[in-house]
Amino acid sequence: MRWLLKPTPRALLQAIGAQESITHASVDACPPGQARHHLRALLVDAGVLPPRDEQTERLETWVDEYLTQLPPHHAAVITPYAQWKVLRTVRRRARHRRTTIGVADSARERIRAAARLLHHREQNGDGRAQLTQEALDRWTAGNAARSGDIAPFISWLSSTGQYPGLRVERGKTAKPSEISEEDEHHALIRKFIAGTDHTVNLATRVAALLVLVYGARTDRIHRLTTADTTATGSRTYLALSTEPIEVPNPIAQLLAQLVTDAEQDPRALRRDGEGIYLFPSPRRHHEPIHPTTLGRWLARAGVSPRIARNYAMLALTSDLPAAVVASQMGITPQAASRWAQFSQRDNSAYVAARTER
Repeated sequence: MRWLLKPTPRALLQAIGAQESITHASVDACPPGQARHHLRALLVDAGVLPPRDEQTERLETWVDEYLTQLPPHHAAVITPYAQWKVLRTVRRRARHRRTTIGVADSARERIRAAARLLHHREQNGDGRAQLTQEALDRWTAGNAARSGDIAPFISWLSSTGQYPGLRVERGKTAKPSEISEEDEHHALIRKFIAGTDHTVNLATRVAALLVLVYGARTDRIHRLTTADTTATGSRTYLALSTEPIEVPNPIAQLLAQLVTDAEQDPRALRRDGEGIYLFPSPRRHHEPIHPTTLGRWLARAGVSPRIARNYAMLALTSDLPAAVVASQMGITPQAASRWAQFSQRDNSAYVAARTER
């Protein structure tokens, strides 16, 4: 209730209260920001607004607002790409599964990358008409992230006949440069299992262990629900992807406690009723914690998600075939194969062990 008394929420309420009826469109017309998102969540919880695929719909609103901020000649190029390539891909995916924060953020970054490229060309006095392969290669400069973000835009320019033959040159994926020290990595695992640091809450301990042991990404961990955990006899399983993982007993005990806590928290229930979030948002009811917030929790507990994940993935692919890692960890077979190559591992020993069973 205190939130509703603040100036920004009060202004939002006055704006939508002046209308004959409150709809998602009327909320979208309010100034962008976290207050708008929070107000919408309250209205959905109260039954004033119907639930929706929040990340997909929020992305569409963001695209409309972002395009209006671009110079008109840039918007003329990027609008068809954003609407018919980026948003269309997200909508098609949303027919089968709910859009995640990670998917929506990736879509935003692809549109921003296109705008940055056009701005760069204009700032350098070249203009879009002189977008050549040489100029594109200079701009990407071998940067894997930049190349990945701009590749769909360049592919779209080529396929629509605006720049036929233009392509993004992708270099070989480099081996991770930062990896946890083995002793330090194992010490962190023991620390979070034992719970010796009383300043670290249970949710952070479980999330840290999922990163340290399984190389799980925060954008997957934050969405986990009670429906992703199962117990059969004395065994506990967790589904990070399509193939559940049997969780060792020390971690299983912590996971069971986390499930119990979530089941007793009415705010953790998903809006669609399909499970209960294991890592509910500390600010918004019926939503998972934001992956960025979860990452900050882990950092405060002494875990760098990226560095810890690098070690875990190398360790996993040194012990298991790439196909097993891909199915259990939710990564592509190609990514799992690259990790296996990084770990310089031959899975013949695993095959032999399975044959002897």
